[in-house]
Amino acid sequence: MELLIIIILLILLLPTAYVSVIGAPIALTDKLVIDKIIKIADVKDGETFYELGTGTGRIITAFAKNKNIKIVGFELSPIFYLITLLNLKLRGVKNYELHYKNFFTADLKEANIVFCFLIPKTMEKLKDKFSKELKSGSKIISYAFEIEGWMPYAKIEENKKLPIYFYKIK
Repeated sequence: MELLIIIILLILLLPTAYVSVIGAPIALTDKLVIDKIIKIADVKDGETFYELGTGTGRIITAFAKNKNIKIVGFELSPIFYLITLLNLKLRGVKNYELHYKNFFTADLKEANIVFCFLIPKTMEKLKDKFSKELKSGSKIISYAFEIEGWMPYAKIEENKKLPIYFYKIK
C-alpha cells in the first residue's frame, strides 16, 4: 500500500517539478492588479485569450468573467491542471478550452491576447514562436519578466509588486 501511494505521488509531482524547470514554478498573480491588467489589455468581445501555464486558473477565470471572449489555457502539471479545471467549473465559466499540454507545442495563431507568468529563459524561447504564430495586433502580457529586446507599449509598476509588461505584435 505504501509503495502504491509513493508511485501515485511521483506520478503527480514529477510533471509538476518538470513544469517548474521548463516554464516557471507556481507564483500567483496578485489579485489587486488583475483588473488593471484586463483594462490595459483592452479585450474586445469575441477575442481569444490564451494563458501559457494556467497555474491555479486565477487569470483565465478573471478574463472570462469580464468579457464575452474565448479562453484557452495550457497546463502541464496534473495538479495545477485539475485546480484550474475546478476553478473554471466553480466559477461557471463555459467559454473555455483547457489543455493538458506543453504550450511550446501549442498553435497560437488564434490568440488575440497571450498571458505569461514565465521565467526569462522561457520567455526568450517563446519570442520566435510569438513572432511566427501570432497575427499582427496580437497582445502579449508578461507578468514579472520583460521580453528581452522588445519594447512594451504599456507597463504596470506598483510599489513593491512585480511589474507587468504589455507587448503588441506588429
